[in-house]
Amino acid sequence: MSKNRDDATLRVYAALEEYERALDMAAKHGALLAAELPQARLDGNFAMEVAQGAFTHFYNSLSTIVTARGQVVDGHRELAVVQRRFNLPVVAGGEKLSARPLETVEKPRRVA
Repeated sequence: MSKNRDDATLRVYAALEEYERALDMAAKHGALLAAELPQARLDGNFAMEVAQGAFTHFYNSLSTIVTARGQVVDGHRELAVVQRRFNLPVVAGGEKLSARPLETVEKPRRVA
């Protein structure tokens, strides 16, 4: 295996890990906003129609984030195909649980 491919694999993994974290942080902050909106309406004693458009947009943005997370999972599957085809290093960012049964989960190798 070439050093260039190993280096490229590590760069892609690092970028992917950062992207996953950013999506999860966006989901977290979006959920906090979504929880705050109805409470602010109640605390401010506003009618339900006040800022309903903004409310709808913010909640829809959470759906978009959920869709994006699913697309990242699909991207992982595609990268796994490339990894196997070209015998690239498997890079793991720590103990991660998978929804797959344990007998189908391969033990990841760390690449330094």
